[in-house]
Amino acid sequence: MVIRNRGAASVRSAFALVDMVADLLQRLGKRDVVKKPRHIEVEPDIVFGDRDDLTVVELKFYRRWSPPAPGLFRSALEYTRLCKGEIGASKAVLIITCPMRPKYEEVAGRFPEVEIWDEGRLFEMVAPFPDLRAQLEELLEVDAPASVGDELLQIPGFLKKEAVDEDLVSPKPGRELADELLAIERGRDMATAFETACIDALKYLFDHDLHGWHVQSRTVDGLHRRDLVCRILKKAGEVWLLMMEDLGSRYVVFEFKNYSKPITQSEIITTERYLYPSALRKVAIVISHEKCADSAEAVMAGAMREHGKMILPLSVPEIVDLLLSKDEGSDPNSYLFQRVDEFLMGLGR
Repeated sequence: MVIRNRGAASVRSAFALVDMVADLLQRLGKRDVVKKPRHIEVEPDIVFGDRDDLTVVELKFYRRWSPPAPGLFRSALEYTRLCKGEIGASKAVLIITCPMRPKYEEVAGRFPEVEIWDEGRLFEMVAPFPDLRAQLEELLEVDAPASVGDELLQIPGFLKKEAVDEDLVSPKPGRELADELLAIERGRDMATAFETACIDALKYLFDHDLHGWHVQSRTVDGLHRRDLVCRILKKAGEVWLLMMEDLGSRYVVFEFKNYSKPITQSEIITTERYLYPSALRKVAIVISHEKCADSAEAVMAGAMREHGKMILPLSVPEIVDLLLSKDEGSDPNSYLFQRVDEFLMGLGR
């Protein structure tokens, strides 16, 4: 679970989950439980046990109703195995906060050296400790289920045949994409290169959620140009379905700002003009090098409060963090959900 440049709510949730699992392991009698050991380059979330019998534990926060594709699950297993080898541990555990799904079984079989604890296993382990059970329910935003598997069987399409082999094809590594993004100099001269690098990054991060990737499309009157417009897929993750079903946005506009300074209210006002509820286009994501100015944040809040248009800013450090985290098996949709949730809950009158 990599934590670099996340939003405040995301950082709190991530650290709280690691703290809870470490507490659980100690109560279960595990020796020498250490969180985030920093004496090695490859850093697992938890290590416990005697020196000659160490266990590494890696945690991946996946939402129950939008679990990741098998390729992402495989990356998490690969990273956990790498941590085990780097430390010279005897055992390795990967904790995922969603239930195991049928399509994961084949992938898991390729990593016999990694033990998997899913959501159901976690709830079984915290059952003797009411305070930890309540904490886990709050973190995962679910009640402890009597039978997780039975619940999931009721989800439409849950057992549909999926293209597992296609999901397992390794995309362009996030590390390479991050390096390309960080190498771009700010300013007008490299605006096109910045746009290209951002689109490549988004395709890697959200390849199972978005479709179309219509670059630099113009409005009918020819006066305005949007950097990128994508259509949300019906099989998309929970955060995208929230945008489509609850906000009524079938499409998402992306704007790329290769500016030297934080973007201001002027740029956000321009972006808002590209959003039309009647065209099912009510969501925009603006990517720039730094966090927005306070004036821009105020305009975003007003656009949502008054017109139901959601404009979400993402900085280059956040994108880089998501790229590197996905290489290690983390789900970028989980972070995006927390950003959207934090934005909506923080709206004032």
